[in-house]
Amino acid sequence: MMQSPSSFIEDCKSCSYRELLKLRDELEAEVRAFEEHTYDPEMDLIKPSPETIYQCNLEYLSKLYALIAKKYNKEFHP
Repeated sequence: MMQSPSSFIEDCKSCSYRELLKLRDELEAEVRAFEEHTYDPEMDLIKPSPETIYQCNLEYLSKLYALIAKKYNKEFHP
């Protein structure tokens, strides 16, 4: 089962700016793999489906970008 975007971002709030960038890169890599059809085809056999994971990752990224901006401003421009 996938986390809700709100729950996902709550789990990320204690992360540093650099940790958030690493997480962003991982999510973006998963999104690109789906869009380019380079993900493991066996993923089609699991639940949630790759399409659902893709949609969730996009929602996670939208929330994550806002948190990254907040962390950046807090850590580098207090």
